[in-house]
Amino acid sequence: MSCYSENEIVDVVLEIIRNNPGIRTSELIDEARAQMKPDGEDLDILDNRNDDKFSQKVRNIKSHDTIAAQVRTVGIHNRQWFLK
Repeated sequence: MSCYSENEIVDVVLEIIRNNPGIRTSELIDEARAQMKPDGEDLDILDNRNDDKFSQKVRNIKSHDTIAAQVRTVGIHNRQWFLK
């Protein structure tokens, strides 16, 4: 059963962005999910949210500026990701 940390997801996310410049956040989550195959606790739906713990961890990589030195994003709602 998975319970990935943000740090465990970072390398996968960076590789996805490298291979798909301009990828949107929703697509990034889908691709990270396909590669990492989260299960168990990572699939729990968050209270008062429409997403699960895994998708929130991917989103948190942006909101916590975890990879801010390596990527730039554009757009407000459908954020697109690029390597610097």
